[in-house]
Amino acid sequence: MASIKKRTNKAGEASYLISAFLYEDANGKQVTKSMTWKPPAGMKPTAADKQAEKEAVLFEEKVKNGVITVDGNMKFADYAARWMENAEIKPTTRERLIDCLAHINAAIGHIPLDKLRPEHLQRFYKNLREDGVKHSRCYAALPTLKQRMKDAGIIQKTLADASGITRITMRKAMNGERVSLDVARATAEALSAMGVNTNELVVYDYDSAKFSPLTIRSYHGTIKAILNNAKKMRVISDNVTEYMDAPKAEYPEARYMDDVQAREYLVMLLNEPDIRIRTALIILLFTGLRRAELCGLEWRDIDFVEGKIHVRRTSNYAPKIGIYESTPKTKGSVRSISVKPYLLDILWQYQEWQKERAFDLGDAWMNEKDRLFTTNDGSLIMPSRIQYWAQCFHKKSGFPYINPHALRHTALSLLVASGVDIRTVQSISGHSNAATLLNIYSHAIQSAQDKAIVALNNVLLPPPQAALPAAPGDGIE
Repeated sequence: MASIKKRTNKAGEASYLISAFLYEDANGKQVTKSMTWKPPAGMKPTAADKQAEKEAVLFEEKVKNGVITVDGNMKFADYAARWMENAEIKPTTRERLIDCLAHINAAIGHIPLDKLRPEHLQRFYKNLREDGVKHSRCYAALPTLKQRMKDAGIIQKTLADASGITRITMRKAMNGERVSLDVARATAEALSAMGVNTNELVVYDYDSAKFSPLTIRSYHGTIKAILNNAKKMRVISDNVTEYMDAPKAEYPEARYMDDVQAREYLVMLLNEPDIRIRTALIILLFTGLRRAELCGLEWRDIDFVEGKIHVRRTSNYAPKIGIYESTPKTKGSVRSISVKPYLLDILWQYQEWQKERAFDLGDAWMNEKDRLFTTNDGSLIMPSRIQYWAQCFHKKSGFPYINPHALRHTALSLLVASGVDIRTVQSISGHSNAATLLNIYSHAIQSAQDKAIVALNNVLLPPPQAALPAAPGDGIE
């Protein structure tokens, strides 16, 4: 029941402070919403008291139904910052959202939550589709930097280790490719500490036509999530995204190999001399794991008796915190994948090789977490290392470059094309939504349907030598 407190000013005029309970915060403190009701001039005190009770009932009902909210005049940008601070978000996702919200807040951040309308979002999405609106600030090394480093006796490996940047990224930077601000800043600080002039890095802006439909759709998803939270916390009564369709976006067709190409790839992969590269890429091809899931595998996740690989964690990288361990992408990503003796034998051989490696290095072996895939001394690796290994295999074998995620797509496409039902493929892949599989693997689904129709025809139709009976007539002489 809403509380009522009667107040009288110096002029003898009465007013009623009505307070209704909203919710209890994390510290157990009750959060309330209040209003002041003043009786009309000339209303008798007794009648005013009774009317105040009625107003209290009406006010409490509005609060319960979400019509009255806590702070709907808060600006979108302010609430988004509060949401980011309190939400349980993985570091890599958080970094992506920071960039995403920079664009969103520039467009609608100044608008109070309860004043936000569908047309505001529609104008924002329309602007993102226009040419020349996407500006990304990147850094690139001038050609003279390599010579300056050579004169100072600095090699790329040393610079990468000193700046905390992966050797792959450092190699790209030294070749003049665009790198992010975080990479440029860390590299510049390391160079400066080594006595090299950091003016050898140049900053520039470039336009990338317009935002992709998938990016615009992800922006819409971010706005929707923030407003859903605001509605749940009773800050607003309505989420405007509920009254509009999400921006349309076609899912790009996944890059993959067909069965013939996959077999050829496997044959060449078996001749790869580096056992780490060979084993890692074969696992991806046979299981469809994600890179971060592969990097997170520990030997206790390999069940040689039951023939299963258990996916329990991921190993990720974020520039501001380095390599970190996290839970898999979705609840469905925590899973067990059955594997056959062929792959188990490859894993057993690799485990024996790693044991020998650890024995040879002794105390210098750094693999405390007992991970399957590490650097030369057993240290943790970033997911980008798997991509580097795929590039190494491509250069040595001459086989067309297939990135690690394309190996995942290949495994799942072959499963679907072979007639495995979507729910089973979903459990193997770790996708949270079967609809995503239907969108991405439409090509494989069509192939499976074609095979199914052929199989149905083989069941229903007689052998070629047996003629079908003549079709019955219509009964007309």
